[in-house]
Amino acid sequence: MTVACLPLYVVRFRVGPIPTTLLETLILLTTTLLLAAIISVFVSGDHVGALGLLRAYFLEPVVLFYIGLDVLDTAKDMRVIAGAFVAGATLFAILNLGAWAIALAERQPIVLSNAPEALYASPNAVALFLEPAVAIAAGFAMYADSRTDRGAALIALLFLLPSMVLTLSRAGLLTLAVLALVAVVTIVRRRIKLLLLGGAVAAGVVISQVPWVARRMANQFDPGNANNTFEGRLRIWKDTLHMLRDHPVFGAGLRAYTQVVTPYVTDKDRYGVPLYAHDIWLSMWSEIGLLGLVAFIALVALLLWKGWRGFASARGFAKALLWGTSAAFVAIAVHGTFDTPYFKNDLSVEFWIIAALELAALALATREPGLQR
Repeated sequence: MTVACLPLYVVRFRVGPIPTTLLETLILLTTTLLLAAIISVFVSGDHVGALGLLRAYFLEPVVLFYIGLDVLDTAKDMRVIAGAFVAGATLFAILNLGAWAIALAERQPIVLSNAPEALYASPNAVALFLEPAVAIAAGFAMYADSRTDRGAALIALLFLLPSMVLTLSRAGLLTLAVLALVAVVTIVRRRIKLLLLGGAVAAGVVISQVPWVARRMANQFDPGNANNTFEGRLRIWKDTLHMLRDHPVFGAGLRAYTQVVTPYVTDKDRYGVPLYAHDIWLSMWSEIGLLGLVAFIALVALLLWKGWRGFASARGFAKALLWGTSAAFVAIAVHGTFDTPYFKNDLSVEFWIIAALELAALALATREPGLQR
């Protein structure tokens, strides 16, 4: 629409004291998410810190997205980038498994809410990072037409899945269950569907018997337990919504959530002030305002719709990659209901690289089979 309406710069008007044109308005609408992030810098009480987050969470990842669209032309290109992502995540998973091995060898007590991990500040951050890698590896394990690709994906899953489980992240375990259900639903061949369903159920039973997982999940179903996820999350969501009721348009601003939500926090002495809203949609609203929330919802919805629609008709390499990227956005949406799989340096870049891979795979899927090299 913007490209079709280039002559409409002649339609001039003012928004308060600011002169503008209809073409400029369309351009701003085209870049809504970045526009909302820029506005949030001025809304924030910490302008310097907000500029840092604008750069790290929006400008740099979006630049990488467009570079990705430019260089991801052939299946070989996409295999290099998707393979690098899964390989890096697999190495990270091995490091986290090593952290568990060290803790057990030294007889360290395992704190259920802070399981052993190698690099990040919390095991839940590990789960947030690994989930899209699990999805992409699973896509190649199920749909790759190359034995090499399928074998590499299966090897990666041998490390990614145990590392995911041992984060003891309850939202992470739920996300794995949803990904397994998506895998069963999308498989067409009935025999493989039944085998996959049986394998998923058996894996779920085995995982539930792991002592640390069992104790972690037992807390979840005890309403009086302070470690119950829903009790804590509901309190944070309620406090955040009360804050947003008073700041509905612009939210709190980038890097200003804790400062702005503090007066709205209930039972502050017991729980303290949360660092973020523990929900990707509330976090988007709080950080970059209502305009940014709408833009982000539209972006995720578009990526899910185009990804799964393209997967249905794609073949070969493109089909495997489209399942992986589409399932990755399912994982982001599911875990994003209980946490914020975007507002971290690694997660924001991960989001946009997966988006670039999906759009490149969609373009590859539309070409003649002989050109998909």
